[in-house]
Amino acid sequence: MYSRDRKAKDRIFWVFSPHKDERVASALGYIEAMSADIATFGLQKFFETRERGALFTNAGFRTGDSPPVFDWMTFDQLQATRDQTIETSVAYYDPAVHVIVFVFLLSRSGNSMAIWRRKLNVPNNLRLRYIHEIQLAKSALRNDYEIHVDELPYDEEPMEMPPEEPPPPPPKKKRGFWRRLKFW
Repeated sequence: MYSRDRKAKDRIFWVFSPHKDERVASALGYIEAMSADIATFGLQKFFETRERGALFTNAGFRTGDSPPVFDWMTFDQLQATRDQTIETSVAYYDPAVHVIVFVFLLSRSGNSMAIWRRKLNVPNNLRLRYIHEIQLAKSALRNDYEIHVDELPYDEEPMEMPPEEPPPPPPKKKRGFWRRLKFW
């Protein structure tokens, strides 16, 4: 997920269908079925860290019928990925209302990964029960989050500068000096 040698677009792929791999489809199905419990876990992690973050699970790490394992990563940890989608997803969500969950699957070489994102709603009864803790934790959040990316959005196509107007021609020299002398 982290690399200074390769750009994020060469390491992290967002466009794959989750139905191409059974492990990914199974992990996403589990997340959908257990969304209230996973959202509760995400809210608890938000209370512990007092920082925006997201839950991550590796679809390829699951063994047998065991449930997926989730890890909480804060925004500061995710900033080193230099992936704009991950950073903006975590920087601009309301942690009292949603929990962001990322499911990833590493390539066989381990050099790249496919990733999928889900946004789970925090149950209303939890928001009402912990309203004071939520307000306290949200007041400790930063106002501005810097998004670090390893390239500009349109880095492949250089912007063409409008052609410059040619400089005006130099003023014409006066002619006729020798004509005025009348040597013949």
